[in-house]
Amino acid sequence: MPIGDELKAARKAKGWSHTRVIHALTLHARHHGVSIMTERSLKTALSRWENGHTTPDQFYRGLLASVLGLPDPYDLLTQTSRYELKLDVAVDRAEDLSRYQGPPDSAASIASPLIDDDQVVAGYVFAHSHLLPTAVEPESTDRTYAANRLRDRAAQLMELDFQRGGGHVRPMLQSFFLAEVVPAVRACMASKSDRNVFSAAAEVSQLLGWAAYDEHRHREAARYFVLGLRLASEAGDQLLGARLLANLSHQYTFLRKPRQALTFARAAESVLRGRGTPAVETMCVMMEARALAVAGERQEAIAAILHAETLFSRSSDFEPPWIGYYDAAELAGDAAHAFHDLSAFREVQEFASTAITSSTPARTRGFIRFLSAQAALVAGDADHAAVLAAEAMQTGVTVLSARHQRYVDDFRAAAIKRKVPQLLDVLERYRSAPVQKPRQSSEG
Repeated sequence: MPIGDELKAARKAKGWSHTRVIHALTLHARHHGVSIMTERSLKTALSRWENGHTTPDQFYRGLLASVLGLPDPYDLLTQTSRYELKLDVAVDRAEDLSRYQGPPDSAASIASPLIDDDQVVAGYVFAHSHLLPTAVEPESTDRTYAANRLRDRAAQLMELDFQRGGGHVRPMLQSFFLAEVVPAVRACMASKSDRNVFSAAAEVSQLLGWAAYDEHRHREAARYFVLGLRLASEAGDQLLGARLLANLSHQYTFLRKPRQALTFARAAESVLRGRGTPAVETMCVMMEARALAVAGERQEAIAAILHAETLFSRSSDFEPPWIGYYDAAELAGDAAHAFHDLSAFREVQEFASTAITSSTPARTRGFIRFLSAQAALVAGDADHAAVLAAEAMQTGVTVLSARHQRYVDDFRAAAIKRKVPQLLDVLERYRSAPVQKPRQSSEG
């Protein structure tokens, strides 16, 4: 839509006259201590902008966006809401995003679309020129070393994210991305070799996405996943591309947006068709199952879970290292979540019992314990629910995770609904326990 039509539509949607818009612009500018043109000049300019005779510059576009509720095209989160075909632009925006320090999202900001979903899917899935074999030079030893170094550090930070939460790891990931990942990618952009570096960079971008997601920075997280898609495309890494699409599905499921979650899960499966590995395909199918569960599609969700279990039983000589976490316990955890959303609490207990092993990281352990606690509560076993909730809360003491808090809130709501006050006492007992804040690491 032309900017003039966009301005006019936004003004009329509010029921505002030109005079009301000018008054709002003046008040907003005064509040922020900036100078703008006179009211008379604004009246002329606003008419010319709406009629398409001229367009507002960056300053006035931002001002209009604020008072009329329009997206500001110069805002970083607006600029990064789509799949970017130009690699240099995508890398520039990834660098800018890794410096972003905006606040966590409000309920209002995540009620609207996180990204341009359809454009992202089409941009990645149909940009096959990035995935076709091309004549490349052999990768240099230096570049192979660079990719391996990025992956090794990413693996360390991924483990820290699982154990301590996105609030701990996000500052480290941002520093690492700026100091090492962006320079490594830029060093490779002039060469037709070194696809491995792009793939390694995509892995780091997706970790940044998970860390932001865990901190309730959902718009930021989705953009890291989309930028990771672009890097995975440059690498010709379809397994990782499917993983990033599945991440977006996971995020939309968490936000209770099943239509978008299904879109991304099925896009991930289509990318893998004939090219997947058992663990990666299983994970993608389970994202579909979880989306179907949130949508209330019981039979389809159960069918997807059964299909995932069949896929997981296949043997494979190769799985990418980044999917190593997706074992039988992780699959059981996804199934427990799906059955929880279907209110099938007997099945929740069954799958949750196998979703925790001696190696299950702290944050995941907390999530599963809360699912088990709610299932016990529904079954009428308040004492067992209290024990499980206490374990989950104790785990949360070491974790900086807004997602963990969401599980706390959901369990609290269930305890209030069922009028079990002793469970609220359990939650309050751990609520004020301090969480150790992360220190900046010189390693990035």
